[in-house]
Amino acid sequence: MEYKLEEKQDFLSRKIKYRTILIGMPLLCLTAPALAGWQVQWIDKFNGSSVNWDNWTAQTQANYNNEVQCYTDDDSSAERNYDVSNGTLKIIARKKNISCPGLGGAQKSWTSGRLNGKDKSEFLYGRIESRIRYHNLEGGTWPAFWMLENRIQEQPYKNDNDFSHWPNPGAGEIDVWEWFSNRPDSYITNFFNAGSDCGFETLHHYTGGAPDVLDWHNYALEWTKDEISFYIDERLVVSQDVSNCSQYEEPMFVLLNVAIGGMLGGSIDPALQKATMEVDYIAHCTATDENNAGYCNESTPSSLSSDSSQAADDDQEPADEQTVDTLPVSDNQDNSQSGGSMNSSLLWCLGLIGLFRRQRRAN
Repeated sequence: MEYKLEEKQDFLSRKIKYRTILIGMPLLCLTAPALAGWQVQWIDKFNGSSVNWDNWTAQTQANYNNEVQCYTDDDSSAERNYDVSNGTLKIIARKKNISCPGLGGAQKSWTSGRLNGKDKSEFLYGRIESRIRYHNLEGGTWPAFWMLENRIQEQPYKNDNDFSHWPNPGAGEIDVWEWFSNRPDSYITNFFNAGSDCGFETLHHYTGGAPDVLDWHNYALEWTKDEISFYIDERLVVSQDVSNCSQYEEPMFVLLNVAIGGMLGGSIDPALQKATMEVDYIAHCTATDENNAGYCNESTPSSLSSDSSQAADDDQEPADEQTVDTLPVSDNQDNSQSGGSMNSSLLWCLGLIGLFRRQRRAN
């Protein structure tokens, strides 16, 4: 076949281009990092009939922000503040005048629940995730899923170097999900600490507005020494650079609670009698290259033995709508944090190489 000069030059140019790409692609694929999934290290599935007190303490001595509730340890009476049933935990705030035992008899107009994992379930780095829905839209309530550094001077007191005061080193705070019913269209992720360059408040707006809080959502934090990222349903909310932060480099514990009124809860709807925060599970995972799990939940591969994490309660019926499939990582998620697999990366590379080869043959 004869070519005009311009056609020959164009052909040679394309030939060189494809050869260069074909040589470079295998090197690129071989040097691409393996993308990690998650492996469960600790989980509470709330499969029993009461709170697992090996995992949690009822923080009955908490009294902050001029709130009106008395936190109790009641998980058994008719007016209990913790109800574990049908595979979920319900933290229930109730309108009730009480002389609060945990606060030296101080008069309060509500009872509620506040669980923390201090000295029992503490974590350093990885993914901490919970599946939560809230049952109320009336004003005056303030449910939260959050974390504190484990040297804070708060109940339970073991005098194991837990003498730091909020928000100093050893007592810093991270809010994974904090919702105010008087500002219902969004929720907050936030940091409180005494350091510099240690993160800032981010407001995430619910797609469907306030009613979205009534639906189940996965709220998660992914935490390394240099970065802390927040997710809802595997969608990235924000990533915070903490590489120059003087805190968040020691174990933290989780808290789950419902606060009522006060400086932050705000004005309470006079018709409100009861408010409920429902929790399907809470889990801690570490990164692994053995799977591509995007979530840290009941379906995620676990390092725990078969009789761990309330296995005695495995014959309990699960709650409605409790099954959550392990999903692939969203497009906006950092591959170093979770999701993906080496197999899918290799398939992508091989497919791209095949495409270039077909284009070369066509030319």
